Amino acid sequence: MKKLVLATFGLLLTTLSTFAQHEVNPCATYEAEQYLFEKFPEIKAEYDARMELLHNGMEVTTAVDGSKSVTYVIPIVFHVLHMYGSENVSDASVYSLVEELNKDYTATNSDITAVIPEFQGIIGDAQVEFRLAAIDPFGNCTNGIEHIYTHETATGENQIHKVGQWNRSRYFNVWVVDEPGAASQGILLGYATFPSSTDGSGFWTDGVVLRSTTVTNNDRTLTHEAGHWLGLCHTFGCTGTADDGICDDDNVPDVPVTDGSFSTCNLARDDCNPGTVENVQNYMDYSSCTNMFSQDQVTIMHNTLNGIAGQRNIIWQDSILAMSGVKDLVTPQTPSNQLSVPLCAPIADFHTDDQITCVGNTVAFKNASYNAVIDNWAWEFQDATPSTSTSINPSVVFNSPGYKKVKLTVSNAAGSGVKEVAGYVYVSPNWADFTGPTSLNLEGNQYYYFIVQNPEDNHGKFQIADGVGYDHSRAFKLGEYKDISNADPYTDEWFYNMRLGGSIDDLITPSFDLSTTQSITVSFKYSYATNTMDEAAITEALRVYSTRNCGSTWTPRILSVDGTIAGTDVTGTDLVSGGFAGNADYAPANNSMWKTASFTYTPNSTDTKTRFKIEFEASDYSSNLYIDDIMVDGVLAVNSNTISDMEFEVYPNPTKGEAINVSYYAQNVATEFILRDIQGKIIATEVVEQINSKVNHTLQGTENLPAAPYFLEVRTGEHSFTKKVIVL
Repeated sequence: MKKLVLATFGLLLTTLSTFAQHEVNPCATYEAEQYLFEKFPEIKAEYDARMELLHNGMEVTTAVDGSKSVTYVIPIVFHVLHMYGSENVSDASVYSLVEELNKDYTATNSDITAVIPEFQGIIGDAQVEFRLAAIDPFGNCTNGIEHIYTHETATGENQIHKVGQWNRSRYFNVWVVDEPGAASQGILLGYATFPSSTDGSGFWTDGVVLRSTTVTNNDRTLTHEAGHWLGLCHTFGCTGTADDGICDDDNVPDVPVTDGSFSTCNLARDDCNPGTVENVQNYMDYSSCTNMFSQDQVTIMHNTLNGIAGQRNIIWQDSILAMSGVKDLVTPQTPSNQLSVPLCAPIADFHTDDQITCVGNTVAFKNASYNAVIDNWAWEFQDATPSTSTSINPSVVFNSPGYKKVKLTVSNAAGSGVKEVAGYVYVSPNWADFTGPTSLNLEGNQYYYFIVQNPEDNHGKFQIADGVGYDHSRAFKLGEYKDISNADPYTDEWFYNMRLGGSIDDLITPSFDLSTTQSITVSFKYSYATNTMDEAAITEALRVYSTRNCGSTWTPRILSVDGTIAGTDVTGTDLVSGGFAGNADYAPANNSMWKTASFTYTPNSTDTKTRFKIEFEASDYSSNLYIDDIMVDGVLAVNSNTISDMEFEVYPNPTKGEAINVSYYAQNVATEFILRDIQGKIIATEVVEQINSKVNHTLQGTENLPAAPYFLEVRTGEHSFTKKVIVL
């Protein structure tokens, strides 16, 4: 390998970190490979044993008369990982991308004529055709594009976010994600795996990862990454970066030594060997005008396809093409003939941004069905107007409170698909579940009022559990721990912890009428342990939001932990209360393993159905989280003429053990009193039947109470309010 230093030492220091200076990182194949080798050393050993085979035997696979001897047909599948955002690219965008990919690999691309004279004579026809799979690994009809809802689209986890790989000996796997790499890599466009790095235990890494915008923009990132998948290095070498001041060799004889070009197009560039123009237009460069492979690059790709590394010598065999359903498809596939693929029954899918709403609010649903062209949509909505719809993206109004079922049936001539979800939407009533101030200790049936959201319907979700709360009471448990000791290697279960980071679960409180409560402080107890002893690796986060409009918008709250401000994200050591979980099913053993999170809340007159959302974002080291004793503390203001007319007083307050006395003007209905402790447990109840008169009354069962704050709820007809009572 040749290396020529183009710059002084000082200049070199400023160019070595090229990707840190460029906003866009076109390809991180080498970085992803090194990450893989560091995390899984056994794969590195297998890679080293095979890599040099790819560049041996430069035999061009053409017949004596110069015609093609073989066309390598490769089944391809796209796994679109998404969270119902723009990253959920359309099938039409994928069809267009595959059409361009095939043109690039047969040298029939429209801009091939722009190749400069110095390289016209070595333009390589790769003789490769990529066909979208027609049969999936389970024998089902497919259009070669599957859409998978997963947080992995946004995690930027090199290699690990390759969810749902199809057998790599039968399919060329391509993943489309929102974020392919870590933030430190810049705006990464994609990366691939070299054949030799996927052998043995590395099989699960095989394939290409693309940023979703490269698909919608059809910007040839896949052409570049597929070149790596077929054994090609960058033109500027098998390591290093473009424009780093170092000339390097890719070991391809007809590709001149180059430093590479980053988003530029100097067709006369000859920096590395003055007088020898560099192949700036090569697909394996980073220039802005790539449009060709060379003939010797084609030879390397053919060597790859005839070698055992990465099972590339298997994927194009007729028997494999038959298994994947592409052997007898119309060739080449284009958007216009895509329907020559056997028509499949569609797979139904849908979503809405308003899974929590109020009676009377409009909820917009969005179709996300896939796997085929769809002719008909049949929606069914429980207790809604309209209750049925044939629109692609209907809007409805739910007429009553509660959990509502939504069903979508999609169909075409090949069949139908159905998605039905009971309780998909929760519709809040036009009244509050509780009036503040109040406390929820989760004993009794209080937990029924909470809403649990687990978007991916995975192992970890909030559930009520006994004996694990503060004082060993009842609490909500987010059970992130999962025993994978018996999992088969490289299965989805085996990857559970490595793919946990970035997943989000929500616990949403009942609704509170806070319109007449002032000086509000909301607090809750939590207990959490982590599975890492590295403080920097504790990236999981606890957040709280509020909504006063039935979940249409959520406002983040600034949290304090045990009285110290932590911010909107409670993370790191602020989060951990139970220490190291030890990769076990963590549960707090005593009250010292709990912390208290709190925040202030300023209500207004529209706070008649306020909810709070406790959100937990996991990391790969997450363990279980417990939530208990949610309190909404404050001072009740005058909320109506009726309450004002009562002129209610409670005395003595504070009290030193004396019974609680009340003085008020009774209205035309009886008055009910409910005294609760700070945990929400009912201490005493009483109904005073006196009406339309001045009342002075001693509440029964309220003497000799332990020192603590208490809450006295007063109910008279449709009106209620709460007074705080302190026992010293």
